[in-house]
Amino acid sequence: MNSTNKEDNYIRTHYFEMISGLIIIGAITVVCMIAFLSEFGVHPDEFDVRACLDWCESRFIWPDMRLNGEGLGDTYSGYGYTKVCNYTPYFLIFSKISFIFRQFMSDLPYYRMPNLLLMVFMTTCMVKNVRKHEYLMLGFGMCVQAWYIFSYVTADALDFVLAFIAVALLADRESFLWRTIGECSGQGVRKPQVIIRCVVLGILYGTMMLGKPYYYAELLLTFVVLVWHLIKTEFNIRKQLLTGCLLIATVTFAIFGARAALDLHYYGLNKSEVKHEMETIYADYDKNPDTPPEEQAQSFRMYQKGYKVSDVFVLEPDWGKEIFRSMVSARVSSSGDEPYYVLMGVLYLTIYVMIGVCLVKQHDHLVFIAGTLINVIGVVAAVFSSYLSDIQPQGRYLLPVILTTCYLGSRAEALWGKDYYKIIVLVAGCLSVIYFGLYDMRALVDLGYVRTLLGM
Repeated sequence: MNSTNKEDNYIRTHYFEMISGLIIIGAITVVCMIAFLSEFGVHPDEFDVRACLDWCESRFIWPDMRLNGEGLGDTYSGYGYTKVCNYTPYFLIFSKISFIFRQFMSDLPYYRMPNLLLMVFMTTCMVKNVRKHEYLMLGFGMCVQAWYIFSYVTADALDFVLAFIAVALLADRESFLWRTIGECSGQGVRKPQVIIRCVVLGILYGTMMLGKPYYYAELLLTFVVLVWHLIKTEFNIRKQLLTGCLLIATVTFAIFGARAALDLHYYGLNKSEVKHEMETIYADYDKNPDTPPEEQAQSFRMYQKGYKVSDVFVLEPDWGKEIFRSMVSARVSSSGDEPYYVLMGVLYLTIYVMIGVCLVKQHDHLVFIAGTLINVIGVVAAVFSSYLSDIQPQGRYLLPVILTTCYLGSRAEALWGKDYYKIIVLVAGCLSVIYFGLYDMRALVDLGYVRTLLGM
């Protein structure tokens, strides 16, 4: 009887971490199945992204986009641009991992293995830390798109992992970041170990700067939180703290500057002209600068055709609905799944409102306002991306909103003592992984492709 009571008490005490662990394990299981059993090319941009990964296997530096004779042209997408020349180091680093896997699994999707390893890293971090840091579930436990990006080859996976780490460091007051800040406050940047820690943080943030611009939201969040911490710090130790922050910022911008300097070496001040030249060579007809505007895709570079930003919603009236749906799923379904999307919308909104109310009650309303403004900026940036480039309401553009909300949730400490709040978070996580496994996976896994792999 006593043993039964102990077990019941243990379950009541640890139910959140146990169910959270099951959700995360369920997510990686579905990700692995999609990675191994979905046909090449059914995922966004996978044709040219894989070509970029393969091309970089023997390269260690970003190329000039005008490079001829080495197959770089095969990496160009229909937009007339190669992702190899983006600032991200993803292709240069993870192509080496992909190459290793290709040696013994060439008939299998070796090119998806680097992102699977990243998913293993994320899963391990979550399972190890969710008991102490329950708020991490807001960042990686209830959003299908956050899992889906690990099931195929895309540089977004690395950007998300780095941003998640940045938010986790910011949220945990005992983290590497805050220990470094504490040492800077007390001793300044004098000891070698403090300098090394600042450099490591600078490398993290500098690498983030090389990624997709919409993840700059987490850099902005970090900046705002650290500046506010600096303002609240006692005047007599501000100088030491500021010195440490400046060292971190120096390393951050040095990394970004070094990458920008390479482009300056290649193109001088004429990079935009070179990009235009490459677009005329490699872009599809409906996206080619030489194509008459009236024959180009109507949604492509709307600003060049005289459209207003608001016209994005004229050409794509369901823009808002589609970007939300593709955030809470791996695809946008127009039939049969409406209850799921509505319920997820209600759960997300409930969680966000509860966080806001809690932060206001504990006089952290400025934090909530700042985080909400950053989230609004992220949504507006997604709209402008559709306006300036092409209308693509893709849920991955809103993943930084999930991460910023995760930080806000970490500040709302009182909520994590409420069972009803934790149950809402778990319901959102359970629904996400169930939908991911029963609906998204079913649409992405091709049984004919599976038979081919098995030689049937």
